[in-house]
Amino acid sequence: MTTTTSYGTWNNRVDSYGINLQTSAIEAFGSEGPDGFDFDAIVSDYRTAINDALPDSVSLCGDEFIGPYYEADCDFDGYPTDEGGRLDIKAIVESIDFWEIAAKHENA
Repeated sequence: MTTTTSYGTWNNRVDSYGINLQTSAIEAFGSEGPDGFDFDAIVSDYRTAINDALPDSVSLCGDEFIGPYYEADCDFDGYPTDEGGRLDIKAIVESIDFWEIAAKHENA
């Protein structure tokens, strides 16, 4: 059994102005808001895309990133890392095209 730990929250790893994924998604629309879009579907697909992009042993649970505690349980080869050698979660999230996901849920 792998011991897990928090890798940080959405707020301190991805968007220091957004407390969670939903807040960041709504702020992406600006003052217009998500009118004309199925916002819940966007958030759901965005969360799925983020989890798919993360290493298998890491996931976004609520607003917190959870992953293996022990380095021996980490297989992050091929994933971006920060200057300290830690998994660069922000770079992984930024590699996902939010607007491509949003476009799929635009109401006609």
